[in-house]
Amino acid sequence: MAINLPVSLQTLNPKGDTPLYVQLKEALLSLLHSGDWPEGRPLPSERELSEGLRVSRSTVRQAIHELELEGWLSRQQGRGTFLVQTKVEQPLEMITSFSENMKQAGIRAESRLLAAALEAAPPRISKALGLRPNSVIAVITRLRIADGLPLMVERSHLNYGLVPGILERNLEGSLYELLHSAYRLQFAQGVESLEALIAEPWLAKLLGIKRGAPVLYTERTVFTDTGVALEFTQRYGRADKCSFRVTLHGDNTQITVKEAGS
Repeated sequence: MAINLPVSLQTLNPKGDTPLYVQLKEALLSLLHSGDWPEGRPLPSERELSEGLRVSRSTVRQAIHELELEGWLSRQQGRGTFLVQTKVEQPLEMITSFSENMKQAGIRAESRLLAAALEAAPPRISKALGLRPNSVIAVITRLRIADGLPLMVERSHLNYGLVPGILERNLEGSLYELLHSAYRLQFAQGVESLEALIAEPWLAKLLGIKRGAPVLYTERTVFTDTGVALEFTQRYGRADKCSFRVTLHGDNTQITVKEAGS
């Protein structure tokens, strides 16, 4: 029996310059963003899409595979392929905490403390914090949870000279709120970078995703109002459930080359 496909999927042009799988991928993304496809309904099967759109199964398979890798589709064993309807968006233009971002979005946020210890700062971390090699830092690793779903792993490296005794405090709430209320620290400036990685086994297990699934990795260095580096944080977020928003200003973009291993 023929299946009625959404009109937005029936616009592929075999004679166009854009490969068919790219056209299909963009059409599926358009369907996702339009909200026209009911939440919880699986996509048509590869066979149905192939026959309905008169394209090869390999074209359909490649488009779906790329969308799955990018976190837009979720393939569930025995049930089908589903559109991932929402992502948790976090702005990068302001120094705000995960807890604050989730509260503003109306999402219930939780934090699970995975590890907390004093360590000797390795060269890369000590450089980021402006400390001498092997200076003592507080390293706090937490699993961030949104509406009951593991969303990201966050590892914070703190200049311990500014936050003595912090490991004895409650670390499952907002870290920024704690730094402000308990230590009277003011955050004046931050630098953040973003890149794509794949989930290693330890990370996949914590986030409940497949090994090798895409993750969004960010690094943030935060400075106090006195110009002292306070925090260097690494975050590993599920690409299928979170996104980051950046506001751009002017035309003075600077391009730098990241050194291998940095």
